Amino acid sequence: MAALVHDEPWVDWMQSWSPAGWLGMANRVPAASADLVRRRQRDLLEQAHARSQFYRRHHGRHPGALMPAWQDLPPVDKTMLMANFDQWVTDPAITRAGVEDFLADRSRIGEDFLRRYAIWTSSGTSGEPGIFVQDSGALAVYSSLLESRMDRRFATQRWWPMAASGAFGPWGLQPRSALVAALDGHYASVSFWRRQCRFNPVSGSASRAFSVTQPIEEICAGLQEWRPAFLASYPSMLAELARQQQAGRLRLTPLALWAGGEGLPASTRDWIESVFGAPVINDYGASECLSIAFECPHGRMHLNDDWVVMEPVDADDQPVEPGTPSKAVLLTNLANRVQPLIRYRLGDSVTMHADDCPCGNHRPSFTIEGRGDDTLRLRDARSAEVRLSPLAVTTVLEEGADLHRFQLLQTSADALSLRLDDSLSSDPARLRERALTVLRDYLRRQGLPEIKLSVDAAPPSVDPASGKLRQVIVMAD
Repeated sequence: MAALVHDEPWVDWMQSWSPAGWLGMANRVPAASADLVRRRQRDLLEQAHARSQFYRRHHGRHPGALMPAWQDLPPVDKTMLMANFDQWVTDPAITRAGVEDFLADRSRIGEDFLRRYAIWTSSGTSGEPGIFVQDSGALAVYSSLLESRMDRRFATQRWWPMAASGAFGPWGLQPRSALVAALDGHYASVSFWRRQCRFNPVSGSASRAFSVTQPIEEICAGLQEWRPAFLASYPSMLAELARQQQAGRLRLTPLALWAGGEGLPASTRDWIESVFGAPVINDYGASECLSIAFECPHGRMHLNDDWVVMEPVDADDQPVEPGTPSKAVLLTNLANRVQPLIRYRLGDSVTMHADDCPCGNHRPSFTIEGRGDDTLRLRDARSAEVRLSPLAVTTVLEEGADLHRFQLLQTSADALSLRLDDSLSSDPARLRERALTVLRDYLRRQGLPEIKLSVDAAPPSVDPASGKLRQVIVMAD
């Protein structure tokens, strides 16, 4: 889904598990006051109109003009904002050219841009690359939300045996954690993780990251050696790790697992929990706004309504009633002032609940449509099944071939077909060859050198109902 891509605040969740933290429950927090939200909306608008040329023009601001009503503010989208990047940001020291130079250096993943900003990238399922700048105030809000509101259930019966084994470090106060994610780009997940490890070296020493593009055997071996108490990854990767655990190729006893970056069906979550014997914690975030909502034990997302305004809308950006699936949402991030997001269109379909959640949390609750990408299920030369996470595959093509709008189709157990949008390429033939080379190298590392690859002449096609681009589709088992 558009919002849930490579953008998860893993480390603070792992660090927040402490004896003091177990006593605080997120569902005891009431909904945000309307006055507080209105004040933050007003402050954000004043900042944007004073320092962002784009928003002054987009909102029609001029001396003496009255502040427009919130619902009268015209929405924005990623394409519009990226086309006006230098006029959008509120700090003139930030330029598109400077940011792109920073992003080109992979050695700087997790470092601060201009010594004070975090820079995250996201392609999203629309295929339009995005660059998002986060200021220190926004980063502090994200960390605070994560520490205070995320569900902290864990497998309590395992705590003392794991502590006695030494897995929690000296005094049993530093449980190990592991992140399995895309590590080779300036994605929010790995960038935030590395930044937090840098600022918290003690906790960072108890955290280890594994690349989602590694062969599953290597990931399992690394995890087994590390024995993490907390494990974070994408739902599709957690499902594959659960399959490895069920088959006896992995023997982890985690206290809890964290899922993000893709949709998580209830049936899949239940199965992963049963295999690992530990709860799966889920959240909703984006590169644009890292902490939008957290899921409660009853399976509902609860909006961080004191820092996020989320308006479910139809295809014409008109409000939809609770109980009706939206076409998109208009998102406003009240925490970030350096790159204001005001009524920003995200292509996620949500359904708001009109009733109170049984968990007791009074913040607005909703369910969200999961990302539609499929897990590839291929056969190697011995006819053994090899499963590949969709986010691993898309990361390989995005980072290795610099593709941002493509569609990979599995047409049989040993064949893949790639659709490319080469309309803007000066050398389409070279683009296709580079994509096939990168994909072929990745498959070889996964033990699948015999998989047949081809390029489909048709362009990538979006879902006619949602307008989203499904990037990985299994058409035949």
